[in-house]
Amino acid sequence: MIQKEKYKGLTSTQVEENRKLYGANILTPPKREPLWKLFLEKFSDPIIRILLVAAFISLGISIRHGEFIETIGIFCAILLATGIAFWFETDANRKFDILNQVNDDTPVKVLRDGMFMEIPKKDIVKDDIIILETGDEIPADAEILESVSLSVNESTLTGEPSIEKSADPKEFDKDSTYPTNHLFRGTTIIEGHCICKVFAVGDSTEFGKVAEKSTEKGGEETPLNKQLEGLARVIGIVGFTLAIFTFSAMFVKDIFIGKTSYSGSQLYLLFTLISGLIISSSKIWMPIIFDGLAVVGLKKGLPKSFLTKSSTYWITIGILFILILSFFGYLFGINPLSTDTWIEWSTVEIILQYFMVAVTLIVVAVPEGLPMSVTLSLALSMRRMLQTNNLVRKMHA
Repeated sequence: MIQKEKYKGLTSTQVEENRKLYGANILTPPKREPLWKLFLEKFSDPIIRILLVAAFISLGISIRHGEFIETIGIFCAILLATGIAFWFETDANRKFDILNQVNDDTPVKVLRDGMFMEIPKKDIVKDDIIILETGDEIPADAEILESVSLSVNESTLTGEPSIEKSADPKEFDKDSTYPTNHLFRGTTIIEGHCICKVFAVGDSTEFGKVAEKSTEKGGEETPLNKQLEGLARVIGIVGFTLAIFTFSAMFVKDIFIGKTSYSGSQLYLLFTLISGLIISSSKIWMPIIFDGLAVVGLKKGLPKSFLTKSSTYWITIGILFILILSFFGYLFGINPLSTDTWIEWSTVEIILQYFMVAVTLIVVAVPEGLPMSVTLSLALSMRRMLQTNNLVRKMHA
């Protein structure tokens, strides 16, 4: 039998001193992002990014033609998909906070001032004498003083569903991950009972260290995100290629058999302007394609500083490209400032129509319902897991 009379425990003064020196038995919650930032993170989804580009392009076409149904539909799909994901994840975070608060208030048996009492788990301090029995969750890291037939479930730390613990040096297991006479926060007594002395609380516990590591954001993407990004890249490349091919075919047809005639100077300036615009908008226009090329470039050994330039950098490069080609054109007698080399407005309208047809191909190539389908599938899976007492914080897989 364990003799509790051998121990007096801490006094009230010692409790306060130890709490000031070593902290309370509470795990520091991970730093929370503000709600507005969490909501904006939902727009980093690869399909959502393409949809945003398509939505604004569609808006420009709608303003031109006066029909906004397609544009409204795309924006609704984007807001519904991001809104549902945001709501489910904030709801899960709120439930986690409630569970953590309840867990911190779990009563624990301690000896203080020579008296047996129960206090909330969060009020445990270093050097407290605690009494644990079968079924109890260990509230803090502690050294066993006395024990009887003690077995602990350490699966949360080591994966061991049952491991024998003892204060007797003769029963120590030298090959054990942790000392045989140590108990750790978050593990559970599955058999026996013991008296132990707390030597670490809160973030200083092994469980606290693991919890701190688990809150660190890893740079590796989940398989689902990789697949969605790959799909978005394929959609972007195919749509963009078809758009360029269609625009080029219609423009070339207009040059040779169309009613519009172009001079050599006009064609040169058109090529200069279109090429510069493509370079300027490369990172804004199709971010998925650009990111994919950047990844390939990094694997090929190209400098990261070049591949990770901002949109402002590429806009500047595009403008410089236009200026350089215009300068070379000027050397060969093509003056971009002369009205003789400018295209008539009626011709500009025809080119804009070709451009709108090409852009429409990109817009219709993007599946507006895909982000909503993925979000709803993940949300329903979260609800199904919640029914089996599994609470998911992030919708990743």
